[in-house]
Amino acid sequence: MSNKHLFAAVISGIALLSSVAASEGAPARPNIVLILADDLGFSDISPYGGEIRTPNLEKLAAKGVRFTEFYNAARCCPSRASLLTGLYQHQAHVGDMVDEYARRVREQLNSPAYSDRLNPHAPTIAEALGASGYRTFMSGKWHLGYRTNEWPAARGFDRSFSVIEGAMNYYGFGIQHTGIITNPPMALDDKVFLPPREGFFATDAFTDHAVRFIEEEKKNSDPFFLYLAYTAPHWPLHAKPETIARYRGKYKKIGWDKLREQRFSRLKKAGIIDGAMALVPRPPNVVPWDEATPEQQDKWDHEMAIYAAQTEEMDYGIGEVLKALKKTGRDKNTLILFMSDNGGASEDPNRSLPGAVLGGRDSYEGYGMPGAHVSSSPFRKVKKYSHEGGISSPLIMHWPVGIAKRQHGKVLTGQGHIIDVMPTFLEVAGAEFPKTWKSVSTTPLEGISLSPAFSGKPLSRSTPLFWEHEGHRAIRDGKWKLVSSFNEPWELYDMEADRVETKDLAKIIPQITRDLTAKYEAWADRVGAKPWPMPEKRPPPPQKK
Repeated sequence: MSNKHLFAAVISGIALLSSVAASEGAPARPNIVLILADDLGFSDISPYGGEIRTPNLEKLAAKGVRFTEFYNAARCCPSRASLLTGLYQHQAHVGDMVDEYARRVREQLNSPAYSDRLNPHAPTIAEALGASGYRTFMSGKWHLGYRTNEWPAARGFDRSFSVIEGAMNYYGFGIQHTGIITNPPMALDDKVFLPPREGFFATDAFTDHAVRFIEEEKKNSDPFFLYLAYTAPHWPLHAKPETIARYRGKYKKIGWDKLREQRFSRLKKAGIIDGAMALVPRPPNVVPWDEATPEQQDKWDHEMAIYAAQTEEMDYGIGEVLKALKKTGRDKNTLILFMSDNGGASEDPNRSLPGAVLGGRDSYEGYGMPGAHVSSSPFRKVKKYSHEGGISSPLIMHWPVGIAKRQHGKVLTGQGHIIDVMPTFLEVAGAEFPKTWKSVSTTPLEGISLSPAFSGKPLSRSTPLFWEHEGHRAIRDGKWKLVSSFNEPWELYDMEADRVETKDLAKIIPQITRDLTAKYEAWADRVGAKPWPMPEKRPPPPQKK
């Protein structure tokens, strides 16, 4: 018997709730679309100060709300695990990545918190919403378990089209992150999917399947949940030549120093960053723009042009999804959330074949630290770190009949986290979180509902937020944030006065440092976050031909 049929009582309760809501003029249970970008930095898109053309995200923000302090879990797998379960990643059994490197971590730690798959006893959003009568779809990146019984089709999605691993050649067949020329591991529902050798492009394919799922539901009166997890703009730098051409040459005219200043200025003008804060200094491993060689400047311009093109192409895909919602008459009562899984990515995989043209099928590169520190502006650090540059994400929420018109275009303060997404969706769906799953008691959700933002009310968070990824740790408690990089001492910041984390108060206010340290250690013990046993720098995957 499927899990959907285990909650008849819940469904009956929801039906009653829906009928009451309808009689009171409230919207019926909405469709829900969750859009996750991959490795997108805080200030890349235009609603968050970026110069990259993202008109569809601008439309969503103009008639929705934006958060100034929304957080992820700093890395692909941990963020996705927390997002889909409403738990900290260790509780979801994805304390680190699910790849081969993490296998050595699992062997050393011998803890269920560091597994190679999602906790089977932690229901996903799809499983919980499916049990309450929602149709559930996924299109995009999975990265939460490689075995067939760990794919999206086995975790609550009625239909799914996905890349199972964390990175792929956007053209399908070609050089992959392992250094092997092959097909990426993809699935259509519970079957292996082989992309065609010609005419395939990942961003378009994920969009097309999302649109297809929506259009197939046109005659179905049940609400649906769509999880659209783009690989864009994660490396490799792959985009269409005509989109790249729109940006080529523009970044070389500006340079990374002025670009960061321009983004910072727009963020302050939009009210997303406090106007009194100063721009964090350039990281020490990035030279001043004027000291970069002409060759370095041209290469960075090319890399950023492709990265911008990847992001614009994702935005175009989002526009196609919006068209499908309107075409099927579901645009008004659909709650849409857009966010990113971590900050800008400084990794540069360099798997390109000899003679490859950057951006083409045979190339496989990233934009490195020069690009990542721009994407994560105005904050310190990048992907994987628990400083603001690694964990800060845009959050746009859009729901025409659910968000008060007076809130449209508003920029909201107050901390949100990806663990809050599940409680939010369950609340708007009138759904219950199951107390047991597969005959085992479930771990209670860690987050809160973000629904007060729909009407301009403050969030009611009463507990701190926590982070741990590969030894990078943090706790956010009100205005205070305690944070440290791997094997480094704690740093303390007043986030109301210094969100860019430049004035360390750890030694100046030792009592707060001690109190927050104790809270962090209690949390780590509760969720199973262990001291990181490995070197900070991951070795590259083996090169194979």
